[in-house]
This record gives sequence, structure tokens and C-alpha cells, in this order.
Amino acid sequence: MNKTTLHWSYLNFKDVPMDLFLYEDLEENYSILPSKVYLKENFITTIPKWLLNVTTLKFIHLAGNNLSAIPEEMYLLENLEFLDVSNNQIRELPKTIGLIDRLQRFNISGNELTELPPEIGALKQLEELNISKNHLKRLPVQLSECQRLNELNLSDNADIWHIPERISNLPSLQSLSADRCALFYLPVALSKFINHIRIFHNTSITHVPMIYEKFFQTFYDNRAKVTPLAVTHRSYFWVLERETNTRLLLPFGTRRIFRVPSLDNQVTLYDDCLRAVQYLARYMPLWQNVALKHMLPEKFIYDHIVNGPTGRCTLFKCSNPLYTTYYFMAVKRRGSTSKQIFTCYFCSNLCANVWLGENGKKYYQLDWEVCDD
Repeated sequence: MNKTTLHWSYLNFKDVPMDLFLYEDLEENYSILPSKVYLKENFITTIPKWLLNVTTLKFIHLAGNNLSAIPEEMYLLENLEFLDVSNNQIRELPKTIGLIDRLQRFNISGNELTELPPEIGALKQLEELNISKNHLKRLPVQLSECQRLNELNLSDNADIWHIPERISNLPSLQSLSADRCALFYLPVALSKFINHIRIFHNTSITHVPMIYEKFFQTFYDNRAKVTPLAVTHRSYFWVLERETNTRLLLPFGTRRIFRVPSLDNQVTLYDDCLRAVQYLARYMPLWQNVALKHMLPEKFIYDHIVNGPTGRCTLFKCSNPLYTTYYFMAVKRRGSTSKQIFTCYFCSNLCANVWLGENGKKYYQLDWEVCDD
């Protein structure tokens, strides 16, 4: 038996066993110090402070207990890489959560969280985050600072209505799950390396951006009927697709769209400036500078910088960031029984024509008009 791994699951413990406390006196002999402890499915109500002195711990599994909080001093476990506190009653995360420098895998699903602290963005080593089955309403844009994040699960948060494009477009993201949320539309920016998507079971979605096409199966056409949105056209940018008279909600921040084909170079100078800021932010995260909010002439400019692009050019080899103006197409598959509407977003008329040249035999365009009532 591996002495560095302690298996204490399913033993009806009400507290973390004091046996672990004895390891504090064995610092001279690291070969017998525990690095993993399994305490699943017990009745533990608190994480004792003395446990935070066992700094050799790299792996703690406390799923299915009665925890109501994570200690603020959790960062004292300086070698902690894996923490599973799923299926407890935790209502909030401490603001010190970002100080657990080496944390790579964090599972806090099945709890009672209503928000994530912005400090979670300081977890630079984080690779897997499971926040499903909570009561979250939004995701902090600071989560996009977790550049190594490759797996994100936020399914079954019934009040999450938007995934910031900064998060969905994280460079290392490979798996994104957001089923049974309240998403109004799917983010139009996705990591180029993503290979697993579970996001189509959101009943308010009326169209699917083309970047999801390879993940979409026809059986999704049988998902629950669309739930009408309790919003007006004055709040968001709507397009009416003429073939089926379906209203399509476009990404937040959209101000103007152009048909394909149409004149090239219609994207505004304002968008060009935002794109320049986006490239600069690779080396200097300007969007974190709160002072900009007071320096810029209009609040919406700061909001665009903070929220990042509304999408990415659908032409994969381009993938330029899009902001307030872009070229737009709504299409359907030719010869398919599926009624699904796919949408395309381009930075230029040229990119749109290149995409049509490559995909025109598979899809046909739908007529649309901007909703004005």
C-alpha cells in the first residue's frame, strides 16, 4: 500500500481524522509524508486549520461532505495541485483562492455558489475547472487570465445567460460544457484547439454560429422548444430571418452589420482602434486598468475594451477579432432535413467571399433584415 496516499472515504467521519495531524512531526522524512488524501462521502463539516500545516499535500478529495466554506488560509498548502469539494454546501469562495499558486484541477460543482471572485483569475496553473450545478449568474472576465485552462464545465447553472468571449476563446481551452444554462446566444469566439463541446441544450438559442457546426448533430433539432426572451430590441441587436421569420439575437455590442456580398472596407475606424488595443493587450492587459474608465470619453468604450471582441471571423485562417461592425450571413445546409440556422461573421467582404467559395455547395444563404420594431 502506498503510504503517501490515505484512503479514508465512505467511513462516516464527522471530522478530518487527527491521525493526519501526526504527520506534522515527520517533516524530516518526506518519504512517508502524505501527498494524497481521499475523504469522499463522509460527514465532514469543516476543513481544520491544522490540516493546512501538512504542506506536502498535493491532492485533497472532499466530495460529498457537509462543508459550508473553504478556509481563507487554504493557500498555506503551497503544493496543492488538486482540490475536489464537489457536492457540499459551499456558498462562496474566499478572495484568497487565487493564492493557491500550484492549483491545477479544481472541482466545486454541486454547491451553492452565486458568484466567483475575480481573484480566481490569479490561478495561473489552473487546467481544469468544474463549477457546474451551482447558482451562478455570471462569469468574471478575470477568468480569462487562466491561460492554461483547457477544461471548463459550467453546465446546470440556470441563471448564466452569457459566456464572455474572452473566456470561450482562451488559447488552451479544449473542452467547454455549458448545457442547461440560460444562454441567449452562443459565444462567437472559440479556442482554435477546442475538441469537445456540450452547449446546445439551452432553450433560448435560435441559431448556431458556424464555428460550432462540426459539433452539431441533427438530433439537437429535437431539443426543447425555444423559450421567448423577456427582452426588447432596444436592449440587443436582433435580425429577422425571412424564410422562417425567426428572430436571431446577435452578439452583445453589435451596432451594425453588412450583407454579403456588399462593399468592402465598411468596418469602422472605431473597430480598427479596438482591434489595435486587442493586439496590444497581449503584452499589456489594458482592460485591467480601471483608470481607463475615467479617462475615456464614453463608458461604452471602456466596456468594449474590458469585454473584448464580440466574436471572431468565421474564416478559420483569418480569425480576426470582431467588435461592433462586421459582415453577416445566415445559412442552412443544402439537402438536409435539419431546420437549424447557422450564422457566419466576417471581418471583410473578401473573407466572406473566400468562405463562400469553399462552402457554397454545402450551404445556401437566407435572407434577413435588421429588426426595427
